[in-house]
Amino acid sequence: MSLQATLGMTVLEATPSLTRVEMTVTDAGLNMHGTAHGGVIFSLADEAFAVISNLEAQAVAVDTHLSFFRAARAGDRLVAVATPERVGRTLATYRVEVQRLGAETEKVALFTGTVSRRDRPAGTSPRP
Repeated sequence: MSLQATLGMTVLEATPSLTRVEMTVTDAGLNMHGTAHGGVIFSLADEAFAVISNLEAQAVAVDTHLSFFRAARAGDRLVAVATPERVGRTLATYRVEVQRLGAETEKVALFTGTVSRRDRPAGTSPRP
């Protein structure tokens, strides 16, 4: 079973200019303080980053960074919204905002990541 399936992530949209991945925080994803574990939030952002960066090329991460702004709790619906900052021939950098959905959308975290990219081998396709 993939991490995406284990954490209950769903790809809502996957285009080279915008990718959105959603999940709901469960009790299994909480830390000792009763809030979403940083690794769960990172995994959601990283999944959106992986999907968007592999749509047009074969890509592997070379650098990532995540800043936390707000806590998320069990039952919170989170969405990671990935957009390109700069896409070059061999390197690409993406921005991923992790947002809590509800009456008001709140930014929970900001992820940035850079990938090394190359042409996809013939006969292969990305997995959204």
